[in-house]
Amino acid sequence: MKSRLFGVLLLIEAAALLLAAAVASYYAHVAGESDMDEFLLTAALTGSVGLLLYNLGINDHKPLQIRDSFLVVALSWVLFSLFGMLPFLMYGTVDNVTDAFFETMSGFSTTGATILGHIDYQPHGILFWRSLMQWLGGLGVVVFTLAFIPSVAKGSKKMSLFAAEAPGLSVEKLAPTMQATSRLLWIIYIALTLACGLFYYLGPMNRFDAVCHALSTIATGGFSTHQASIGYFQSHYVEWVCIVFMLLSGINFAMYYFMFNNRFDVIRRNEELRWYLFAILGFTVLFMVRFYFAPHFEILTEEQIASHPHTEGERIRTSLFHVVALLSNTGFQGSNYDYDLWGRIFLIPTVLMMIVGGCAGSTSGGIKMVRVIVLVKYIKKTVYELIHSSSVYTIKISGQSVDDTAVKRVVSFFSLFILLFMLNVVMLTASGMELEDSAISFLTCFSNYGPGTGITGPSGNFDAIPDFAKWLLSFDMLVGRLEIFTILLLFTRSFWRAK
Repeated sequence: MKSRLFGVLLLIEAAALLLAAAVASYYAHVAGESDMDEFLLTAALTGSVGLLLYNLGINDHKPLQIRDSFLVVALSWVLFSLFGMLPFLMYGTVDNVTDAFFETMSGFSTTGATILGHIDYQPHGILFWRSLMQWLGGLGVVVFTLAFIPSVAKGSKKMSLFAAEAPGLSVEKLAPTMQATSRLLWIIYIALTLACGLFYYLGPMNRFDAVCHALSTIATGGFSTHQASIGYFQSHYVEWVCIVFMLLSGINFAMYYFMFNNRFDVIRRNEELRWYLFAILGFTVLFMVRFYFAPHFEILTEEQIASHPHTEGERIRTSLFHVVALLSNTGFQGSNYDYDLWGRIFLIPTVLMMIVGGCAGSTSGGIKMVRVIVLVKYIKKTVYELIHSSSVYTIKISGQSVDDTAVKRVVSFFSLFILLFMLNVVMLTASGMELEDSAISFLTCFSNYGPGTGITGPSGNFDAIPDFAKWLLSFDMLVGRLEIFTILLLFTRSFWRAK
């Protein structure tokens, strides 16, 4: 069963590579570009391996167990990255496996961290593939398989497959079966992508840019077809469209299902959505105030002052764009893009938003707003019980009680997150990176945001960091995308011994 599922997943990737080859073929005739053969060769190789694996497992009707589900999901991301990096190597976009794997894992995990410093000079096929990787990784290819090829995992525990790739998502109320639920989520995902692409195209973007940026925006990935990201277009309209769809992509997709079914009572009760929207409003106001008062509280150079927005309209747009890009973990950069230049007082809230991310059940990364809510209420509960030792305090979210097991998982998640942070900072610093760069590079890769600070900041990229750091951060992207436990279980002896 595992072999057959891996085969189907690779056949899906081969089909995506053929789509990129079609784009490359079009621009080979229009602009004389020469990256079509690389995509055709990669598609042929990926498809051949996929067919081989499928045929090897065609007579294996043993259903997947829970541990098999976690293994399939984790390895599928690695396999996708190994095959997906081949066009970059074959065409010469990068000249080594380390950079190719880093770029590809960043794409499929929707991180948006890049080692490329010459994006504008890449052919259209390569640029389209970068965006398509992020779109496929947004909801996850395993979820796509459950939605449209359910027979491949017939008899298996589909819920565990879904939970391994989309951890933290509450799906039991959307549809009676996992197939129907997965299909609903993909319909919503596709509808948002089409709407986003249309609105981009109605502005100054051409058709190609509109499609690529729509794929990256709804996936909250952040890969752009230009080195200057969204700021390349120098368009207020494009930035506002980007703000709206980044915000929408950071919301639990189940809310759209409830909205279309006139279940506004469920939406109103959703506490995570309220926290998410209030966080956007609060941080936007904070940044606007800081832009206004920064020159009075901090000694800034002329270059730093020039990087600030100077009119009220610019302050509102820049602040909102920055906040939504961070809380949705998209990582796009607008006109006033270089937050490294803004001043030190902007860095702490930037990193905080990068860590938190959007809502569970969205395509955003980070630790998710719902975990922050549980942690805050758990701390409140602990303090309350210390004061009133005989009282019982129940943690509730959206009017529903959160059981002790769920609370323990949240606390464990934060504990593991802190442990991973410390270990990564030590290893990245030992590899030759500066302490601050090490800390924020881990946070941005684990949170699937993209740009870091310093050499990996919005005006730089990850090309100059050591190879060891690139492999470690690639692993962090995967761990962050699958939210620690899916990967951690694979390194646990009792997990493999359990029946």
